Amino acid sequence: MTPEQLVANVDDLISLPELYLKVRDTIDDPQSSIDDVSNIVSQDPSICARLIRISNSSFFGFASEIETVTRAISIMGLSQLHDLVLATSVVKSFKGIPKDLVNMKEFWARSVYCGIISRLLARKCNVLDSERLFLTGLLHDIGHLIIYTKMPRPAFEILSEAKLDNKPVQQIERETFGFDYSKVGSALLRSWKLPKSHVETVENHTSLSESSQFLLDSAIVHLASIMVLQEESRKNGIDAPEINVKAWEITGLDEEALDPVKIEAKHSMLEVLRLLFTNG
Repeated sequence: MTPEQLVANVDDLISLPELYLKVRDTIDDPQSSIDDVSNIVSQDPSICARLIRISNSSFFGFASEIETVTRAISIMGLSQLHDLVLATSVVKSFKGIPKDLVNMKEFWARSVYCGIISRLLARKCNVLDSERLFLTGLLHDIGHLIIYTKMPRPAFEILSEAKLDNKPVQQIERETFGFDYSKVGSALLRSWKLPKSHVETVENHTSLSESSQFLLDSAIVHLASIMVLQEESRKNGIDAPEINVKAWEITGLDEEALDPVKIEAKHSMLEVLRLLFTNG
């Protein structure tokens, strides 16, 4: 089975909300305006309220108070609006995930942590639109949700082997399936017609040698994901992969640069989780 076959029929697992699809199509329409997008977002009071809260949060730190969706869009831009609507949609859309394989609350907490770290590292690397790395980091591990649902028995055996033999999960996935979770995740994002930067970064963050166009993005998410896995390894007993030395070369960062990023990311965690998961 290929990653594309795994994600071919996932409507029973996740169906992106109609609101998000309308927002995406309107943003992609060259004839549309900010008012058109604002009118669509305003159809959902919960999303509308959440976007205004996010816009006024310290996480984004816009200079003036934002009171309307139109104002929020004009300040943050359509690309960032797309990413935020998708982020708030995805974290609430997955269903039917085997509870013996993954705790969804913990999964999204780790994913948010990776997203925050990715955004902070992007800033350190002087990436101009560093905010988009938050969504990429948030979605970097989404392929595992597909694997857990579509192939629960092999997934359970892989997790057991990883803990028993002290081997990274992605290494055993490659040995078992011929691909790892990153390829499944990118296949899903491709089917959602997300921008290439998100698709290719998710696909290549575990294999930097395969990255080309978005090499810096891939290296940033690679570092962020390993940082999260290293912290998790202390709790679950599963070894984290080593940081690819190529990531240091590409980003120009070193180990010393990571500690302050971890501290700042943890400081932002509770606020971002509240912003993404609290209704109204």
